[in-house]
Amino acid sequence: MTVYTRRLSDKILLAFDQACDAGALECAELLLKALEMSLTTMGGAAAVERRVNMEPYIHAFERLEALKASR
Repeated sequence: MTVYTRRLSDKILLAFDQACDAGALECAELLLKALEMSLTTMGGAAAVERRVNMEPYIHAFERLEALKASR
């Protein structure tokens, strides 16, 4: 069994930032969809959200919109 030290959503967010920095907006958009999926489906209906700071996730959505608008 593999022990993971970071949440999947954290890893996706890092990849999203890298895609944005590289100007790969289509890839960034797909990663943001994967991020949204990981945030909404992990743990099931009875799961309790333990993240205190949702700001990085909100910023990701805002960043993609700003990058799209600047093209």
